[in-house]
Amino acid sequence: MGAALTAAGGFAASAAPHQPVALRPSAGTISLAAAGKLDIAAWTYNGSSPGQTLRVKQGEDLAVRLHNSLAEETTIHWHGVRTPGSMDGVPYITQPPIKPGAEHSYRFACADAGTYWYHPHANSQGQLGRGLYGPIIVEEEKPIAVDRDLVWMLADWRIGKDRQAMEDFGQLHESSHAGRLGNAVTVNGELETVLRVRPGERLRLRLINAATARIFAPEFSGLSGWIVAFDGQPVEPRSIGNGKNYIAPGNRVDLILDIPADAPADAKFAIEDQTYRDRFFTIAVIAVAGNAVRTKALGKPAKLQANPLGTPNLPGAETKSVVFEGGAMGRMRTASLDGEPLPLRELAQAGAVWATNGQIFSSLKTLHDGERLFKLDLGKSYIFKLQNRTAFPHPIHLHGHTFQVLSRQGAPLAEQIWRDTVFVFPNETVEIAFVADNPGDWLLHCHILGHAASGMIAAIQVG
Repeated sequence: MGAALTAAGGFAASAAPHQPVALRPSAGTISLAAAGKLDIAAWTYNGSSPGQTLRVKQGEDLAVRLHNSLAEETTIHWHGVRTPGSMDGVPYITQPPIKPGAEHSYRFACADAGTYWYHPHANSQGQLGRGLYGPIIVEEEKPIAVDRDLVWMLADWRIGKDRQAMEDFGQLHESSHAGRLGNAVTVNGELETVLRVRPGERLRLRLINAATARIFAPEFSGLSGWIVAFDGQPVEPRSIGNGKNYIAPGNRVDLILDIPADAPADAKFAIEDQTYRDRFFTIAVIAVAGNAVRTKALGKPAKLQANPLGTPNLPGAETKSVVFEGGAMGRMRTASLDGEPLPLRELAQAGAVWATNGQIFSSLKTLHDGERLFKLDLGKSYIFKLQNRTAFPHPIHLHGHTFQVLSRQGAPLAEQIWRDTVFVFPNETVEIAFVADNPGDWLLHCHILGHAASGMIAAIQVG
C-alpha cells in the first residue's frame, strides 16, 4: 500500500501574489479553547490570532495593505525576509509609524524560500503579546514531498484568575531577568492541540516561535524525523533526536516528521517541552487514527535547494565587536542613555537595564536620532563577534540580512548554518558573518522583547 507525496497547503489561504492582502489589526476576542471555554480579549489581524498565512512562490512579490484599527500606532516587520530598507517596518528607522485610522502599503519581492513571519515593530512586546503575528511561507520551486505541510505558531499567554489575558507588560523585574513568560502555551492560538494523523504519514512541520520571551525545545519521543531548515534556510537533514533543538523567540525550524507505519490506530505521541526547570508541559499531542498511508518507512529526505545568499569572504572580512551587558546579576555599572552617561541606579529608574557596546536608547525615535552602532560599506563582508556578558540567554536578530554562524566560544562549527536570529547563551561569544549587501539602516536586537524594550537594541547603517 502506498500514496503519492505532495507539497500540501497550509492552514489558511492567502490572496493572489499580485493582489494586496488587506490586514486590519484591531482589538477583539479570541477563543483559546473549544466551545467558548476560554474566550479572552486579544489583538488580531482580520479577527484572528495568528493572522492569516501569507503564501507566495519564491521570487514573487508580497503585497499588503495595512489598515490600522488599533488605538495606537503600529507597523509590520517581515521577520527574516530580506526586504528593501523602506519596507522593513520599523517606526522612525525605516518609516513613520502608522497612526490609528491610517493605512500603509507594503510590497517587496521574496527572494528566499522558507518559513518566515510578520509582526508589529511598534510597542512590540505589548502588540505581539496581545496576539499580533502571522506566518509567511515562501514556497520552494522543488519542495520536499510530504503528505501534509503544516504551520505551527508557538506562543504563550498569561491568564489571570479571572480567566482573562493579563496585560502586565513591561515590568522591570521581568525585563531585567528572563523576560515575561506566560502560563498558557498555544499552537496556532489554541490550547491542548491534538493533531490527528494516519500511520505512515509524512508531515512537514514549520515551527515558528512568536512568544515574547519563552524559549521552546520540543521533544518528539517515539517519532523519527529530520530538521531540514533553520530560520527558513536549508541545512543538511539531521535527526530530530540529536540533542536539544532550541527554538528561541524569532526562530523557526522546519521538520520532516514520520509517523510510524506500524503505529496502532489509537497510538498517541506527546510533544513535550522541558526548557525551564519545574515548568514541563505538553505542546501538542499527535493522535493516530485510520488506515495506514504506507506500510514501509520513508528514507532521509533530500536537502532543500539553497537560497541566493551572498557568501561572505572570510579572509577579507572586517571584524566588529558587539558586547551585550546588563540585566540582573550582570556586571554593568554604567552606560550612556540617549548619549548621556549614567550610573546603573539612574538607568534602572529610567527602565534601561541592557546595553550594546555601552549604549542604550530610550525609544526608536531617539535611536533614529542617535549614533549608529556601525557604518558598513555596501558589498563588504563582515564578522560580528557577539559577546553575551550577561546572566541570561539572548536571541539576537539582525534585520535585512541573513548571516552564517561561524563559531561558538572560539570553536568553529562543523556546518556554518545560515540564520537571521542566533541564540547566544550566558557568557558565550558567537561569531557570525555576512555580506552587507542590503543598503539602509537595520536593527540589531534581542528578540526577548522585554530586553529590547529596556535597552538591548541598536542600529547599523549599510552603504
